[in-house]
Amino acid sequence: MRAVTATSSGLAVPNLLILIALVAVAVPVMRKLRRSASERRKRRWVEEGLMAPPTVDPGASEPSD
Repeated sequence: MRAVTATSSGLAVPNLLILIALVAVAVPVMRKLRRSASERRKRRWVEEGLMAPPTVDPGASEPSD
């Protein structure tokens, strides 16, 4: 007779650490890709006359008190 080993359900600790590392890398990369795609799309829309150019607010970069 062989001894039956019980398999654990769920994620093992190393697999969980790998998953956390992948998410920690993927989230910022996806944000950067989405932001750059959005900027390119808006720039193209302005060039094609589909969108008014963004207004530049000189006081927007200054911190408010």
